[in-house]
Amino acid sequence: MKVAPRQANAFLASIPATVRALLLHGSDLGLISERARKVATVFSDDLDDVFSVTRLEGDQLAGDTGALGDAAEALAMTAPCRLVLVKGRGSELLAACKIALARQLDSAFIIVEATDTTTRHALVKLFETAENAAALGCYGDDARDIGALLRETMARDGISVSDDAAALVVERLGSDRAISRQEIEKLALLAGPGGTLGVEDVSHALGDSASLAVTDIALAAADGNVEALQKAVGKAWTEQQASVMVLRSCQGYFKQMLAAARAVQRGSQAMQAVKSLRPPLHFRLQDRVIAQLRFWQADAILDAVNRLQDAELAVKTGAADDETQCAQTLLGICIRGRALKR
Repeated sequence: MKVAPRQANAFLASIPATVRALLLHGSDLGLISERARKVATVFSDDLDDVFSVTRLEGDQLAGDTGALGDAAEALAMTAPCRLVLVKGRGSELLAACKIALARQLDSAFIIVEATDTTTRHALVKLFETAENAAALGCYGDDARDIGALLRETMARDGISVSDDAAALVVERLGSDRAISRQEIEKLALLAGPGGTLGVEDVSHALGDSASLAVTDIALAAADGNVEALQKAVGKAWTEQQASVMVLRSCQGYFKQMLAAARAVQRGSQAMQAVKSLRPPLHFRLQDRVIAQLRFWQADAILDAVNRLQDAELAVKTGAADDETQCAQTLLGICIRGRALKR
């Protein structure tokens, strides 16, 4: 069974009885982990119970392809169901999963976390086509997902969030569910039960997040400053920033530039266009964007956004080395900016 992203929540809330094995795959490792744990707790009250829960690694299964099937058919001594938790990359799991899905799984449930696959991978196709299994892709949250996570967390503590603040949270988060949840929980702690969150609160609280850390990359690319870009990108890799986060944050910056450029085309002054952006642009960036709008026209900015989106897709699907793809895309945009500036 193939579970479409829009069906994920409904599927996870009520997994069909015929499904006895679930593959979680994709680029959002935080979301894979969160969903794996959520499903696991449905089948076991104690994930540390060695008498009913078995944990296997991909390297183990590569050397013993029958181990997964054997574990699934083992009697659960303290629970009605044997839960088998598997973590691996992807290809090394294929043979073991083929054998396991052919076994008797009525009294077992298998959860496989594969962190290095694409939708075209043989392992994904195996779970999508098997009658007793399902595959669910886990990719970076979109605006709707982040908004829902924010509302859910804030409603729990009765916290009010302004529209601009919520929009800023959505803009800065989203490439990894675990990071997003951590940052939103930090905001809830900042506000306190029954408190409020405004745009300044969010900007300050997320000031050390990955999204702000790559602001210098977006600034350098838009300025056409190759030396500054190389330094900022090098710093991002040193700090182990995710390339998808870098690309997405740069998209957010260029999309705001695009909105301001289109406002200028309609007759607004650059300063007015920049100050009217929603969510509001940080005050320290406003003068830089106004200066960049003198040489970046809307068509050129749109092309930059499209290139960043194409690069993000290539990284997510495993079509290219992520850091190389990210750096090359940003360098191309930077060189374009330098040419426009002359």
